[in-house]
Amino acid sequence: MKYEIKDLGNAKLKIEAEIEAKEFDIFFESALKDLTKEAEMPGFRKGKVPEKIVEEKINPAGLLSEAAEMAIRDTWLKILKESKIDAISQPEVEIIKIAKGNPLVFNLNVEVLPKVELPDIRAIATKEPEKKVEITDKEVEESIAWLQQSRAKLSNKEGALEKGDLAEIAYIFISGPSDLPQGEQKDGFIIGKGHFIIGMEDALIGMKLGEEKNFKGEIVFGADGKKKEPVEVHVKIDLVNRVELPEINDEFAKALGKFENLEALKADIKKGVTEEKQNVEKENRRATILEKIAEKTKVTVPEILINREEEALFKNLQNRIASEIKIPFDQYLAQVKKTEEDIKKEFKKIAEQRVKIFLILNQIEKDEKIEAEESEINERIAEILKQYPNPEQAKKEIESSQTRLYISDEIRRGKIFKLLGC
Repeated sequence: MKYEIKDLGNAKLKIEAEIEAKEFDIFFESALKDLTKEAEMPGFRKGKVPEKIVEEKINPAGLLSEAAEMAIRDTWLKILKESKIDAISQPEVEIIKIAKGNPLVFNLNVEVLPKVELPDIRAIATKEPEKKVEITDKEVEESIAWLQQSRAKLSNKEGALEKGDLAEIAYIFISGPSDLPQGEQKDGFIIGKGHFIIGMEDALIGMKLGEEKNFKGEIVFGADGKKKEPVEVHVKIDLVNRVELPEINDEFAKALGKFENLEALKADIKKGVTEEKQNVEKENRRATILEKIAEKTKVTVPEILINREEEALFKNLQNRIASEIKIPFDQYLAQVKKTEEDIKKEFKKIAEQRVKIFLILNQIEKDEKIEAEESEINERIAEILKQYPNPEQAKKEIESSQTRLYISDEIRRGKIFKLLGC
């Protein structure tokens, strides 16, 4: 096998290859054997027809084509391994010369990852300051209130709904914006905690189990929460529960586990909220640094990668609509008054930015020679396995899935962010 790689520019390569006659003959014989296994002719059982007869009867061009396909596939894999080409597309094959007993000459045209000209990544990262995380007493109190609510005792209530009661309702929009959900909707919430339909809570107070009524309210629209639209709603009470909240004291804290008193619980919550906010701030800072690096990076993002990412975003949306909202996708499109093309157009810019970030991270890995060592991957897997009741079974599943590749990628990304000081 001989080959020469030529750079065509615009992240495209042309590979001029030649397979010697002796080597091509091996693929020819292999293709003939494969066809013989499936051959059926009068007087012979399937797969028992002599190869010489099969070769005489079969279309010579079809046999050569099959042999060439096998040879080119094998050659392409060898070229990828030897030259470490970052191919992002399947090669377009152009056969120049093909004949039995002769060399197979062909060209492969393939798209590859583009050249990426990075700015001074360390300087950009250094200029992005770390924000100090602050935790307020209010945040701690809100967390304790959530714990209190999660341990509330519920009991059926025969009387009218009051503030603090849990109501389970069924409701239908009689009138309002056209993109509101159609048909009966179910909901459950505590009166006084707020509801997305303004006026819903006021309408429910005083109602009893099984009672129905119509009321007029408002729906809030817009990111700023200032745009309102009037709605008319029919509501029915399916369940009324009295909510008994435990008292927040030392005994409440002890009941939650390892805490000696309420102050120990508050300290633990403050620590947990602090770590959570620090992680969020770290992720935000990383994203900001990558965005600023991207602004100063010179690269032509391949359309093929943008299209793939755009399609992945679209598929993810379809899956979320099916699993979370549980309505047909065409119904969702009707509600948001958009077409598939509209949504894909919106995704295009996001896809392009994501691919650009991927190219930047990939280039940093190359420039800085960042790798994930086998020992590091094994160590991370060992940590994951501690969380499973059956580590041996979990290990088999991890090794047989894409998890190992994901962990390798995660380790390399971690090293990049450490290099950038974030």
